[in-house]
Amino acid sequence: MTLALLKSYFLEEILPTWAKSGFDDSCGQFVEHLELDGSPQRSGGVRTRTVARQIYVHAHAAHLGVAPSGSLAMAERAFANLHRVAWVGGKRSGYARAFDRRTKTVTDPVRDLYDNACVLLALSWLLTATGKDLYRHQIDQMVIAIDRTLKDAFGGWAEDSDGTLPRRQNPHMHYLEATLALCENNRTSTHMRAESKAFALLRSHFLVGPKGPLHEFFGPRWELAEQYGSDRLEPGHMCEWVWLTKRHDTLAHTDHTAICLDLLSTALTIGRTNDSLFLVDAVSASRPVSPSRRLWPQVEMLKAFLALHERLGLGIYLAQAADVASAMLATYMADAPDGCWHDCLDLANKPTAGTIPASSLYHLWTMVADLVESDRQMAPIRSEAKAC
Repeated sequence: MTLALLKSYFLEEILPTWAKSGFDDSCGQFVEHLELDGSPQRSGGVRTRTVARQIYVHAHAAHLGVAPSGSLAMAERAFANLHRVAWVGGKRSGYARAFDRRTKTVTDPVRDLYDNACVLLALSWLLTATGKDLYRHQIDQMVIAIDRTLKDAFGGWAEDSDGTLPRRQNPHMHYLEATLALCENNRTSTHMRAESKAFALLRSHFLVGPKGPLHEFFGPRWELAEQYGSDRLEPGHMCEWVWLTKRHDTLAHTDHTAICLDLLSTALTIGRTNDSLFLVDAVSASRPVSPSRRLWPQVEMLKAFLALHERLGLGIYLAQAADVASAMLATYMADAPDGCWHDCLDLANKPTAGTIPASSLYHLWTMVADLVESDRQMAPIRSEAKAC
């Protein structure tokens, strides 16, 4: 029941709020965040990854039939603006990392794997929702651009067009997410090869040892070293990999359940403190880490519980997901402006965020989308049961 309440709150309050306050109609583009009172961002600077993720949210929600009126048109308009302002052509093409939506000028021209992966995810769902060849063509161009601009000799892709260090698992994880969406909705042999290559990095680079934790930061050859912050661990990303690995297994007809169980177990062991249900953002053996708890790791933990429940059919995972949802509603969603949330809590559950980032809208939506899909799959079964 608590999961249903969280889903309803998102669809009835959060998504309509962000469709209105999160979109700057005068510019035809989404904002980076809302202010703490729920009003739109005052400045004009946005990151490509943030607007791309909002394009994705509204396109996916429109495809599922749960989006506010006009959401798909808004998503298409925002992508047209993004492409017009941030696309960098030539031999090292891709989308620039940041721009000002008001002046329509690029503020950070670097082509970053993270940002371009998010654009690819948005394009996948724009194609799925509209069927337009424009988006199919742009997807093909994006895959080529990432392989060419971010080519790396030691596996995976470069962090960005400048070859910035340290190497990071997180952008590669989101490239996997984008290629999964392509394969699930508009599969081609090119998409399948890209997805397989991205998933293979989990065992070849990111996990150290058969049950080793998921590492975040690496040197140029994917080596672990203190100078690159390799001992920093983020339990939220471990949970996110559980969700993605389950999707990969469904696509590829493989079974990595043991890895999923190890990832979730490690995340809960290192991430929960003081008997709290919530995960801290990060832990490190060698340097102090602020004991903050952003919203997104809690959402990813909930998704991991739901993924394992779907995979194994064990009620304990569904119960744990419901417990987290209840705790989120009582803290992150409490006493916040309508359709908003507290994006970060300290260990005493006191809000500490300075804005309400649009990036967390994406995390919340991916959880809600899974619940919407699950409800639809269960609907015929419930109808049949009633008929009997």
